[in-house]
Amino acid sequence: MKFKGVIPFVVVAGIVIGIGVYLNANPELLDLLLNLSWETAVILILLRLVFLGLNGVFLKLYAQKLGVTLRMREWVGLPYITAMGNYLTPLSGGMLARAAYLKNRHALPFTQFAALLATNYLLTFWMAALLGMVISILLLNQGDVIWLLITFFTVIWVGITLVLLFPIPQLPGNYRLFRLVNQVVDGWMTIKQDRRLMVYLFLLTTTSITLNGSTFWFAYRALNIHVSLQGALLVSLSGVFSVIIAITPGNFGVREAFVSLTSNMIGVGVGEGLLVSLLVRVSTLASAFTLGPFFAFFLTHELSTPLEKGKEVNR
Repeated sequence: MKFKGVIPFVVVAGIVIGIGVYLNANPELLDLLLNLSWETAVILILLRLVFLGLNGVFLKLYAQKLGVTLRMREWVGLPYITAMGNYLTPLSGGMLARAAYLKNRHALPFTQFAALLATNYLLTFWMAALLGMVISILLLNQGDVIWLLITFFTVIWVGITLVLLFPIPQLPGNYRLFRLVNQVVDGWMTIKQDRRLMVYLFLLTTTSITLNGSTFWFAYRALNIHVSLQGALLVSLSGVFSVIIAITPGNFGVREAFVSLTSNMIGVGVGEGLLVSLLVRVSTLASAFTLGPFFAFFLTHELSTPLEKGKEVNR
């Protein structure tokens, strides 16, 4: 393994040590975990199972847009495999594994599929920024620091809105940022021509964001930490944007930082936010590593099985 490949895992080790030292210095936070029951843990895992399952619906819709009909075990199973891979490798290795499967199994064009996925992130950020802006305004009485969140969400929402409304020319060059922008533009041009698909995507995105926020609220309640549903949703929205800084496996540490800081901004506390973020992460890990290996076994076997007639890409 090259040195650059080791760096993310060294960073993760440092983060784990840092979290351990912090929790050891604040034993009252660990006492909150004593309030967690097995029933609550099961509910959290089920919520994350459903959340990952929604990603499968996105995958199914995008594949259909490119002329590929995925079997149910594919669009249901691939999100769990993707999540599992992302936790095992840095820089979203699970997403690369999913792309490789779709290319080898269905000859799905990687560049076109990547363009649609990039647009999916854009729509998610747009919706998350809009909700974050509205909720932050409703929580102005939490303190002046809320203005930082209002500014953060507003800048992102306005920026994405400009990208969606006004035509952007293809950027020349082979720079990574330019390629990403070009992919987003191509994907958006494809999606906005299909109004039915747009409606489905906005409904699914809203459902996904709401479910994620509800999971955070339930995690706070499970630890006997009192927070409003709006506050928990706001905290979860900040975590959505942590994927921009994908430098560790599963974005470990980065999302915890986003969630902890936002939790402190709404008056709940940094430590409490850290615990909730870790609890949601463990629940996601449990769901991904419960179904991920199961689907990986069957879908890997399918790679060696010829496709039935009529299942090829419709070009």
